Amino acid sequence: MTGRTRINEDNIFVWLVGASLALSALAGAATALMVSPRFGGSLFVGGILATANFLWMRNALEAALRLLPTNASRFATLRYLTRLAIMAAVLYLLLVRVGVDIFGLLIGLSVLVVNITVFSIYLSTRKGG
Repeated sequence: MTGRTRINEDNIFVWLVGASLALSALAGAATALMVSPRFGGSLFVGGILATANFLWMRNALEAALRLLPTNASRFATLRYLTRLAIMAAVLYLLLVRVGVDIFGLLIGLSVLVVNITVFSIYLSTRKGG
């Protein structure tokens, strides 16, 4: 073994979260320097928010899968609605009270989608498929 860590199905979640945070920080810093600090900060906050939402969704799904089938659907629905309500409240506060740039926030929220697409293409081409 060469000691080089490769992305595979076992460690893709760690790579995905790390890459999303790194891309958010890099893109936020670059746009803060080139466009405006408000836009860059909004992009960074959007990336952090999308990653936190992804982690929260994964933890809720894992917890629901450990429950009995009769309780799991009610638990998952309650956690889903709670997560959506809290994320809506955070987005409202960021847009109305804090005054983040809406386009920077939307681009930041899309960082996770970009990383999932890139990782999917990487894994499918690596397996020849």
